[in-house]
Parts: sequence; C-alpha cells; structure tokens
Amino acid sequence: MEIELAEIEARITNYPPQAQADLRWLARELRKAHNLGTRYAEAPASAIYDSLTGLLSDGAYGVRFAMARARAGRYNKIFAVMTVDLALSKSAAAGGLSEREAEEALKQVAERLVGCARATDTIARIDREKFALILEDLTYPEHAELVKSKVEAALAEPVMLAERAVRADSSVSLRFYPTSRPSDSELH
Repeated sequence: MEIELAEIEARITNYPPQAQADLRWLARELRKAHNLGTRYAEAPASAIYDSLTGLLSDGAYGVRFAMARARAGRYNKIFAVMTVDLALSKSAAAGGLSEREAEEALKQVAERLVGCARATDTIARIDREKFALILEDLTYPEHAELVKSKVEAALAEPVMLAERAVRADSSVSLRFYPTSRPSDSELH
C-alpha cells in the first residue's frame, strides 16, 4: 500500500491546490487506516460504520467528503452536503425520552434518510444527533434542494416509539462545493 500512496502523492501536483490538500489529507487517513488494520487481525467495523444506525461513521464520512471534493475539482462539477441536526437530547433532558427511546428515534431517522437519498449518495452519522449526506453528480443545484425537501418532509413525521409518537425537532442545512468553480486552466 505504501508504494501506491507514494505514486499517488507524486502526481498530486497535477491537481488544483484544494484538491492537492484533500488528496494529501486522504493519503494520511489511508495510512492511519492501514496502520489500524496491521494492529488488528481485522479492522474494527466501528472505524467505518456507526454501530447504532449502521450508517457510515464520521471518519468514513471525512474520507468520502475528501474524495467528493477531489472529484468535483477534477471534473469541474458541484456536489452538496446536507447536515441534519436533531434535538433529541433536549427532549431527554426534559424527561421526555429515555436513552433507549432516543436510540430508537435515531435508528428511525437514519432509515428515513436512507429512503430519501439515492443509492450512490453518502449518508453518515457524524455526531450523537447529527447526520450528513453527500450528494454528488448534481446536474443542477435544484436536485439537491429536492432531496432536502424530501428529508424535511420525512423528518416532519413523528417517530414511533413503543407506546407513543414523538416529533423529533430537526434543522436541515445544505451547502454546495466547491463554493466557486475552478477555471479550465486550473484543472490542467
């Protein structure tokens, strides 16, 4: 693996400056993951997947984000990142949800997000009550807006817990990358 990474790093200067930084970061992350794998017979699944929801973990999300950014720079395309912040802990602190109920609510939210995204989109749980989606290969920014509308509608429905329906307050934001498109001269 080290030889392959060295070959990739030798070609990094062929890419725009932001893509170069992303590729260097990705190479460091791959080395960390490789070192983790050499310490264990098999890399722990928790390094890639969130154990509660089965979605990608925050570390795997970071790698996917770097790759999306590099592809967007290379192919002069845009992609979007949608973040979903829940407020379940406020409900739990007010005596509204037990820990078990909050976990069940997170699982249901994760399932709904999967239902709103394409199979090629990245969906990750990046913090206790925060999810992120990477929407690549967008022909128009409006396509990401449509996915955002689907997510908001799905989250507006209450989650069904053992004996009651609970509305999970959420905040959904959408950001496009790169913030400005590189010129053709920057791509070559």
